[in-house]
Amino acid sequence: MKLTFAGLAAIAALAITTAAHAAPAVPATCLALKSGADMALGATSSAALASVSYPGQADAPGCLISFTGTGAVFGASFQAVAGKLDTMMQGRGWAPDNAAAADGPTGTAMGYRKADQAVAVSVNYDTAKGVCREDAPVASCHPRPAQMLYTITLGLTPAS
Repeated sequence: MKLTFAGLAAIAALAITTAAHAAPAVPATCLALKSGADMALGATSSAALASVSYPGQADAPGCLISFTGTGAVFGASFQAVAGKLDTMMQGRGWAPDNAAAADGPTGTAMGYRKADQAVAVSVNYDTAKGVCREDAPVASCHPRPAQMLYTITLGLTPAS
């Protein structure tokens, strides 16, 4: 197969058009936070640009770091998972924002601020249908680690 100049020009134009429509890169600050969270939890997360919610602020463009997995990966205590992230955040100079903290029987939320940025951290788990009795309080269910389906997020956004 022989490529002509016109053929090469068309390929180059396609490459330029594709690059122009590529998603914006995740900021270095977010990637550094992702790396720290990955190390703290011994798992791999994903990071993407997203609208981020932070208590007391309007949703804003930011970066969302997400983990999913079972308690076999993260452990049977969501408080221990949150503790690892708290240690990582404070070790990197993030100050806890107690106004953004909340707790429940299957999860916890924490907030952190540093300079002109805020991070909302959420550690929650759910169980598959049938693991816990639907007519009983959530706190009375004691799933095995492999039955705990974790969703862990860190949302980085400008502070207001």
